[in-house]
Amino acid sequence: MLEKYQQLLRQNVLCEDKAQHNAVQALVKLSKQLVSAEHNKTKSKKPSFDFLSKITTNKTKPIVRGLYFHGRVGRGKTMLMDLFYKNISLKKKKRIHFHRFMESIHQELKQLSLTKSAIDNPLEHIAKRWASEINLLCFDEFFVSDIGDAMLLSGLFEAFFASGITLVTTSNCQPEQLYRNGLQRERFLPTINLINQFCQVMSIDGDIDHRLTNHSQRHKNYYFSHLNGEQLLADRFVQLSAINTDDTTLKGNNLESDTPKKITINHREISYLGKSSKHIWFDFFSLCSGPRSQRDYMQLADLFDTVLISNVPKFGGKLIPAVFSGVEDSYQRSGVLMGGLRQLDDEARRFIALVDEFYDRNIQLIVSADVDITELYQGQQLSFEFQRCQSRLFEMQNY
Repeated sequence: MLEKYQQLLRQNVLCEDKAQHNAVQALVKLSKQLVSAEHNKTKSKKPSFDFLSKITTNKTKPIVRGLYFHGRVGRGKTMLMDLFYKNISLKKKKRIHFHRFMESIHQELKQLSLTKSAIDNPLEHIAKRWASEINLLCFDEFFVSDIGDAMLLSGLFEAFFASGITLVTTSNCQPEQLYRNGLQRERFLPTINLINQFCQVMSIDGDIDHRLTNHSQRHKNYYFSHLNGEQLLADRFVQLSAINTDDTTLKGNNLESDTPKKITINHREISYLGKSSKHIWFDFFSLCSGPRSQRDYMQLADLFDTVLISNVPKFGGKLIPAVFSGVEDSYQRSGVLMGGLRQLDDEARRFIALVDEFYDRNIQLIVSADVDITELYQGQQLSFEFQRCQSRLFEMQNY
């Protein structure tokens, strides 16, 4: 890996970054430890009639301490992890986005519940299955916001580490900041302790957002609604889809349809404006408003290479007034703010999930928006999460 990293520096694909260099050294060291551990395990499985050998091979997997990289967006965390994963000569490894990882765990738990198997500890059962297939687990964007995930992770990680799985992950925040202010956070604290115990925590937080340094101000996949953006989006859809469109007709470069068209994703219908075998076009509110989840965007990434989105709004910073009624003392107050909820925060949260998934899967995302990328989110509650979304939107202009 070190040679590949140095080659990228010589080719000016990357620039010198002390924080990255320290992370590379740690990854190189971990690579040697993991390869050695796998080699020793393979040797221990060879047939032997030696009594001492029989005793030693019954030991549990040796635990190789992993890595937890944290830092602001655009500092190269994902790039380094992927470089490490691609170049490590390890057979039993897996790289997955954190959201997909948790989704797979939830699905496995669901299947176990349907089979009604007499399993005392389902998480331990799942961990052993994973450990039979992998020694190294890499996942990107460790960020916990869902209470269901938070409640699972302590038992899950304990079982994973006990099974000898080594974790390498990236996050925008330190372990102690995970699930901050989340419901029943005290039940999540053991997860933080496990991360600190079984992973070396390292900061990759240089002064430069490398995504922005490689970004020209000309947007390739980002149009402005007030500058004929919707028409440009329609033209782009025609160019991408050529004659391979279905369900819609294109007349005079305008998209027309006699009836609303819908696609079924995870047993729910979503309206779309245009579709071909590899490309699909949505209105923003059809895709990011209402009962939508990360699972919907995962399935879209499985089905299409390019997603176009019209009418992406500015996620306003105005607080939403609400009325709270006190049942016990029969009082009513107007203008109280529901937890600092702001206009379109729910839609913004879904948009972040959408961008994360499409970025991870290299899906081309083309949008028409009311404002520039830097002005999209004007609220406060999601400002930390949206920094990553903004940085990734800049990088996705090069797709």
